[in-house]
Order: sequence, then structure tokens, then C-alpha cells
Amino acid sequence: MSVSFPAGKRAVVAKGLNKRFKTGRTYIEVLKDVDFDALHGDVTMVMGPSGSGKSTLVACLSGLLRPDAGKVEALSVDLWGGPDGRPKGLSAGKLDRFRLDNCGFIFQGFNLFPALSALQQVTTVLKYQGHSPDKARAMAVTALEEVGLGKRMNQKPAELSGGEKQRVAIARALAKQPKLLFADEPTSALDGENGQVVTRLLHRAAKEHGAAVICVTHDPRLETFADRVIHIEDGRILDDRRVTSASTTVSSDRPLIGA
Repeated sequence: MSVSFPAGKRAVVAKGLNKRFKTGRTYIEVLKDVDFDALHGDVTMVMGPSGSGKSTLVACLSGLLRPDAGKVEALSVDLWGGPDGRPKGLSAGKLDRFRLDNCGFIFQGFNLFPALSALQQVTTVLKYQGHSPDKARAMAVTALEEVGLGKRMNQKPAELSGGEKQRVAIARALAKQPKLLFADEPTSALDGENGQVVTRLLHRAAKEHGAAVICVTHDPRLETFADRVIHIEDGRILDDRRVTSASTTVSSDRPLIGA
């Protein structure tokens, strides 16, 4: 990857987000007047217990879930619009295209196609972006080599370990050269060593390529890799602090894969 984005510039800004879900005859408020922002070049950890609203927050920020109230501007684009005279926001088709062109997603379940090799997992997304087959393959090879899977790119998911599957998912996200990278519990299914490999890759996406990395997790071990840690509970942000040691915690010349 050679594309980089201006570090320190706000990549996504949300104001007054509210979201509730109906359960039977009642509603559960999942987000309650949440304000949020994230910067290019930062790893922002959103932490909290299960049911705290952190995954719902990321879904609203990334254009996957419409909030009931509030505003989200991602890369200066008003995703949802609002009732205060603003436009209605992007149509469903334009939201899909916005995510395809600008966002990378990494989930704890990997979301890989069983019949496709690691290389095919990555090239398929790049072809949807409009790249030619040759360029898509070259970009996919580069991304897989960057995550240490150069010798495993022809393997299918059943032939890969859990850590390798997650690295395929990361390569698929990074190959798109995303301005926004969303990770939802990316280490929860991994052991400690593979979890650190994945976290270093997220850190590299921010520091070397300028992506705004927003990572949802309840794993306290990841705090040391973050530039900023936000704690959310019961739909409200309780704490928001910068971690000054993040820039010295991970060095870009540190090997990704253990010997």
C-alpha cells in the first residue's frame, strides 16, 4: 500500500446519536446522545461490556445502521441527513458505494468465503471497486504479503489457522486502501500471540497509511496499542482519553510473525 491520508485531520464526526431497538412492546435505548470523532492516523479503541452500545455505534458511524437521531459526517459526507433542514443523506445505493470505496471492515467471525483462496478473497472485493483483474491481483498479492501470508495466498479458509484467517480479512480490508477502517472485536477469537499480530497490523494501517482506525473491543490488552481509548456503557460515553505511549508501544520495524 502506498496511499496515505493527512494524519490529525478528523475523518468522522458524530453528534447526538440515538438508537433504540424494539423488543416486544417495549424499546431498548442502545445509544443515548453520543458525540464521537476519530482522526486520520489514530487508532481509536471503543471499549465496554457486552450490550454497552459499542457495536451499534460503529454500525452508525460506518453507514451500516441508520440512527434514530443525530448526525454522522464521514470524510465530510453527511451519511444520514436529519430533520433540521439538512438533506436526507445518502441513498442506500450511494451508502453501499461509499463503504466500498472508503471503508474497510474486520469482524471477529472473519466473513470469508469457504470456496475461495486467500488471494481470491481479496481480489473479489477489488474487482467490485472497478480494478482490472491484473491490477486487482497485484494489489491483493501486495496486501497479503504485507500481512505475512505471501506463501499462503492460495490456501482456502479450511486450510488456514484462526490467526491466518483474520489476517486474510485484514488484507482484504487494507487492499482497498481505506480511509476508514472499522474493526469489531478483531482479536476475540484469537490467542494472545495472534491477537498481538492483528493489533500491530491495525496500528500499521493508521501510522503508515493514515487510516482512521476505529476498533471495538472489550479486551483490555489492546489499550496499550491505542492512541485514544473511549469507554462506553449503557449507551453513553463515560470516559475519553488519549494514550500518550501509543506511538512508542509498537514500532513499524517489529516483525509481524514470530519465528
